[in-house]
Formats: sequence, C-alpha cells, structure tokens
Amino acid sequence: MTRSPVPVSPQSSPLAVCLVSLGCAKNTVDSELILGRFVEMGWMVAEEPADSDICLVNTCGFIADAREEAASVLEELKADGAKVVVALGCLVKRAADCPETDRFLSAADARATFAEYSQLPNICLELLGGQGRAVEPESYTEFLTQPRLRTGSPHTAYLKISEGCSNPCTFCSIPKIRGGQMSRPMDDVVNEARSLIEAGAIEICLIAQDTTAYGKEWDGVLHLKELLERLRDEVEGNVWFRLMYACPQHLTRDVLNVLASDPRFCPYIDMPLQHISDSMLVSMGRQLSTFQTLEKLNLIRDVLPNCAIRTAFIVGHPGETEADFSELLEFVKEGRFTHAGVFTYSAEPGTRSATLENDVPERVKEERRIRLMDAQREVSAAHCAAQIGKIVEVMVDGLSDEGLIARSQSEAPEVDGVFFLPEFEDAVAGDRYDVEITSASDYDFFAE
Repeated sequence: MTRSPVPVSPQSSPLAVCLVSLGCAKNTVDSELILGRFVEMGWMVAEEPADSDICLVNTCGFIADAREEAASVLEELKADGAKVVVALGCLVKRAADCPETDRFLSAADARATFAEYSQLPNICLELLGGQGRAVEPESYTEFLTQPRLRTGSPHTAYLKISEGCSNPCTFCSIPKIRGGQMSRPMDDVVNEARSLIEAGAIEICLIAQDTTAYGKEWDGVLHLKELLERLRDEVEGNVWFRLMYACPQHLTRDVLNVLASDPRFCPYIDMPLQHISDSMLVSMGRQLSTFQTLEKLNLIRDVLPNCAIRTAFIVGHPGETEADFSELLEFVKEGRFTHAGVFTYSAEPGTRSATLENDVPERVKEERRIRLMDAQREVSAAHCAAQIGKIVEVMVDGLSDEGLIARSQSEAPEVDGVFFLPEFEDAVAGDRYDVEITSASDYDFFAE
C-alpha cells in the first residue's frame, strides 16, 4: 500500500502512539519491542486510540477467525475517529503473498512489514507529514535485543528464544509468514532473562514457534538443553521458568532431565500434538507416529511424574473420518492431559492441506470440536476434584469479583485455569502463598 502523508497541526508536545496487539504471546513480545523503540525515539504512548496521533495494530493472520478479528479492529478504530491506522504483523505478510487475504486490511491507512519494525517511528512520523531521523537498519534477531516497554503484568514475562519455524506441517502457514527458524544467540536469551527479572518478573515463559527445536538450524543439533542449563546456572532469582510451544518430535530426555533438576523450572510442558490417528498425523505432516507420540508422553511421565501437560488438537482436517476422530476422542478420555485446546481446521491459502480433497463439512467440524472439549472437560473436572485438600504454592495474578486470582506452576498465564482466593490485606500481584484447595470446578480451584 502506498503511504500518503496525513498532515497534522504543529504541536510542541511529543507525538503519541497507541498499539493494539492481537494474536499470540509472540506478537505481544514484538509489540513491546515496537513500543520500546517509539519511547526511545521520544514518542508518548497513549492507552486509548482517541488520545493518539497514530494507532498501530499488530495483527494475526494465522487462521480465518484471526483475520476477521483484525479486519473488525481496524474498521472499528477508523469508525471511532482514529487519525491514522497502521497495520503490522502476520496478516500484512500474509496479504502480500495471498491477495485473497488483502481485503482484511482495507481499513488500514498504511502497512508495515517485519523488516520495517525498527524504522516504525520514522515511518509514522513521515505519515504524519514530518521527517524521521536516520536509524541504522538491523536484522529481526537484532531487533529482539532492543529495550521492551512491558505492557502486561510486571511479574510475568514472555521470552522469545527463536522466530520462525522449519517444521513441515501441511496445515500451517507460519513458515510462509515468519520464515524458517532463526534462533537467538544464547547469550542474548540469558541476558534478557536477567533483565526481565531485574525489572520485576518472577515468571518467565519461554516461547517460540517450536522451543524444543532451539538452535537446530545452526549445526543440526538441538540446543535447548544447553540453554536451559545456562538459565539454571547463570540466572539468579526465585523465578519460575515455563516451557511453552514444545513440539514433541524435538523433546528429549536430556531436556526433561534439566527441567527436573531445579524447582524453578515449572513441571509443565505445552506440547501441541494436533491428532493421534496415524493417518491424520501423516496427512498433517507431523513427524511422529501414534506409537512414538505415546512413547513421548510416557517419557514425560517417567522423568516428571507430576508434570502438567497442555496440548492442542485440530479436528476436521481434510480426510478425517469418524474412525480417526473416535480414536482421538478415546485418546483424550484416557486422561493424559491437564489442559487441552481444540480447534476446527481452517484451510490456509498456500498450504498443502488446502489442496487436499475430502474436506469435512463445517457442521461436522464444530460437532467434533464440542465432543472433544466435552471429553476433556470431564477429564479436567476429575483432575481438579482429585486436588481438593492438597496444599500447593500459588502466585497471585490480580483481583476479580471472586477475590484474588492466582496460579500454581501447573497453570500458564491466560490459557489455563486459575485459583480463586479470598481477598486479604497487603496481597499484591506476584506474591506467592501456600494455599489449601477447598473445592474445584471443571477447570478452576477455590483455596484458602
């Protein structure tokens, strides 16, 4: 899209930028880095779009629902009188390669690519009729080392250890959007962990498209074990480290042994499996068979008996039969997972799965999603009920109408269940307490 300057009246006060961040935690990290660059360049940050001179929207383009959400947010901002709206992120890259997705960005005044993130303050100043000052260009991994303006809870932080993905999943557009895997230098990751802790973080969630493949593109060797050892040995502080987005084919006993070696590593693994039927695993381009997947789950239980396992499944992939789904349903009913998310298949332009025949009707996809979630809800309810009477350590996240909200090492922020505690004086976010679980619902706990 051609960028046309939008004149603004002269003003003595700094310009103000507002940023709306959509999508996953990886986008959140990018958004915090972008805001850090704006502050570094002398801009103010506005909480409300109406109070800003320019509004940025960091979009997600991973699935159809995310594209619809991005379009809705862009249109709403323009309707509410935002002066200039700039679209960033995954949907911008997706639209550049897939013209059929371009319409979702029609309400944006301008777009910026990943490569332009470090130059965004200059680009925005030019859009407002000004002139930016020169900034040295930098790679994306260099951009990741820049100061972040944290926007979420100060006690919980996301630490991105790599970008992109080189896995061959047939249904996924992430490699087309973010490119192949680019792991950050280990020193950069360790140094950022230290700086996040110094700034008040007491929980650090390690994220990437595939955390377990960290460093593989360097020399063909997996380096996550080494990274975790350095975090254990070189980073001080009573902090929780949580491993997210761990693809099963790269998860090794060595990594699990390191996780078991220090109580600061949460006994928690987020490991998307997507399916369990061999025919579906092959069709989806997954790199483990049914038998190998079961072996991996048994390995986790062998090394970390009390590990909370979170997973994700896709139902309705082309060619999924009722027999395939029934196998997945029975697999979930076995109660292997503490937490699980279920998504209906979305055909992504340019992916191999989108060219497959035997598409599953939308009605059947949704019916299967509900059935699988109902099965996992029963598993979760039984798991939660079994915890009643136990004493666990929790960390306070904040306050709700129900009282204090907290989590243990078995719950990741934003995606898993929570603990509800009676409100009491002096409790603040980040505090940790030993609590006794007094009752439970399908997903949440009540404790004192």
